Amino acid sequence: MTRRLAFVLVVVPAALALSACGGKTLNTDKLEPKIKQGIEQQAGVKVKSVDCPNDVEIKAGGRFNCIATTTAGDRAAVRVVQQDDKGNVRYQVGG
Repeated sequence: MTRRLAFVLVVVPAALALSACGGKTLNTDKLEPKIKQGIEQQAGVKVKSVDCPNDVEIKAGGRFNCIATTTAGDRAAVRVVQQDDKGNVRYQVGG
C-alpha cells in the first residue's frame, strides 16, 4: 500500500458488541466499513475491502488484525486495539 496508509490512526466509538454463547464478541461486520471509510477519508486511498476476524472477544486492551485491500490490489495490515469492554476500538494501518 502507499506510504500514506502507514499513519492512519482512528478511534471508532460505536456499539460493536454482540452477545455470544461464551460472552460478548465484537461485531466486526459493522467495524469493517468504518475502517474502510476512515482509510479512504484520511489517506485518500480507495479501499476495496477490509476483512477482520469474526470471533473477537470483547476485552479492554484486546488486539487483533484486519487486512485492508485497495482497489489497486495492494494489501496492508490494520492493527486494532480495543479501548474498553464496550466495543470502542482504535486502529492503525501499516507500520
